[in-house]
Amino acid sequence: MTKKVKETHSLMYQAVEPDKVLRRASRIIKGTATFEDRFVPEHGILLQLIQSLRSMGCTICFVTGVWDLIHIGHAEYIARGKKEAIKLYPETDHMIMVVGVDTDEFTKLRKGPDRPVVPQDERLRMLGHLRAVDILTLQYEEDQLFQIVAHDVRIISESTKDLPALEKIQKQCAHIVNLPPQAETSTTARIRRLSFDGAANVLLKAEKALLTALKEVRDEIEKQ
Repeated sequence: MTKKVKETHSLMYQAVEPDKVLRRASRIIKGTATFEDRFVPEHGILLQLIQSLRSMGCTICFVTGVWDLIHIGHAEYIARGKKEAIKLYPETDHMIMVVGVDTDEFTKLRKGPDRPVVPQDERLRMLGHLRAVDILTLQYEEDQLFQIVAHDVRIISESTKDLPALEKIQKQCAHIVNLPPQAETSTTARIRRLSFDGAANVLLKAEKALLTALKEVRDEIEKQ
């Protein structure tokens, strides 16, 4: 764990006044919450907020990811995950979708130094515009959130390769919803395509320059 993450962890479990948390929970349920209400980077406050939502009759579903270069597959994945969770709890007053977002630092450790393409603040804001998203929080290290966020339904993807064992996930929740990819595209595929297109453009330019140079040499030889 880096010094920056350790410093962040020391602030994550600070509590706030219960009345403020209840009012925040109420705004989330009513649909009047601001982005600042819904974005909860401090895990201590997140736990208080989820506890308050549960006391108000809510059921919690949870999903996490990088959400880099957010696309239609991401949006459909979150929306369908929430719909499937509601099917499991048809009598619930409210289904709350908690979305974990890997920090920039953690993403670099997992995906490499060139990721994420889109910084975390922008990824958070983009996710905040999705109707199915009720709460956003940050994941600072591997498998952190699903162990501390009390949830009833965990949404996972069949295409994710680095998940903990399903048995381990099942211990943290009552239900697992395992979804196939919701679109043909993926962030990795898009990055590869962009890299390929960029390399192809460079090669085309080099080819044109080389042909021009060869023509000039040939013309010069013919003059002699």
